[in-house]
Amino acid sequence: MCRKNKYLPVPRLYLLWRIRTNYKRVKNIIIITQGLSRIVKPLFEHDGIKIIGIIECAPRVIAKPSSSLVISTYRKIFGFTESDLLAFSKNNDIPYFYMNNSSNELAEWVKRINPDLIVVYVMSQLLKENIFSLPRFGTINLHPSLLPNYRGPNPCFWSYYNMDKIGGVTVHFLDRGEDTGDILLQEEYKIPIGIKSPDRFDTLISKIGVRLLIKAIENIESILPTKQPPVSPTLRARNLKLAEHKTIIDWHNWPIERIWHVLRGTELWLNAISEPKGIYAGTRWNIGEYQKIEIQDNWDLGKIYKKRGKYFIACMEGVIYIDTKVNLKALFSRFLNKYL
Repeated sequence: MCRKNKYLPVPRLYLLWRIRTNYKRVKNIIIITQGLSRIVKPLFEHDGIKIIGIIECAPRVIAKPSSSLVISTYRKIFGFTESDLLAFSKNNDIPYFYMNNSSNELAEWVKRINPDLIVVYVMSQLLKENIFSLPRFGTINLHPSLLPNYRGPNPCFWSYYNMDKIGGVTVHFLDRGEDTGDILLQEEYKIPIGIKSPDRFDTLISKIGVRLLIKAIENIESILPTKQPPVSPTLRARNLKLAEHKTIIDWHNWPIERIWHVLRGTELWLNAISEPKGIYAGTRWNIGEYQKIEIQDNWDLGKIYKKRGKYFIACMEGVIYIDTKVNLKALFSRFLNKYL
């Protein structure tokens, strides 16, 4: 008599294993971000994640429209035809939605897509509950600070401003507040003095943040969230008003290391010093190294000077060297706006 095998046949075992692992691993997600941000391609390329929708959030400040002739000529010459994120969506057959606000139209679009999870990174407005509550696993956000520190839209600037030596990144659930949702994962990051923001974000987001996001997405059912305290130990990480750009640095009292650290970190956007002029107009200063020297009595702190072919900013304890290059795109754009 043939004895009955207590084990399941191999094909059936394999089938059950595939069903179980697929259920655990593959998550259908919608991404909300601005432009082709650092999270899009890594999440798209990960086997356990399927992006079934992309929402591009409108920037907080929209540039003034130029004439159609200027725009079309500029785009034809330099190859700018549409949003990089929109192009990415089209090339990969992913449904795309451009969000100006959290409207009922967006809620209906999300319902049709029916994601397991919404993933947010870089967003200019708070997402309303009628949207973030739609997915069965909710909505998570990647925030570049160690929450509850620096809740708000501009945590990295205030981290530079306060000369923090330790920063970090947090993955948390969205709720009705501003960065107040339960924490899923977070990790510390040592902030080198003088690190520029692109280099900082290469580590903070591209390496640490993406890894935490993937872990959170794959294990969203099993991670035990941690509630945040109701009050943050830091002030809200608000955006600066335009009028504050020229006054945010205390040229007469800050040590040169602090000024250098802030200027390097905000090199791409802070207008704390005069902009380049002449053929360099439309470009930004690159913040180089600093040197502690005795400055001349007739130098005004925070002003730009040129000596022996080098540009520098005068500080209380020395100088910060700066340079720039001619930007052909900026020159061409100014020409079109002036003469067409």
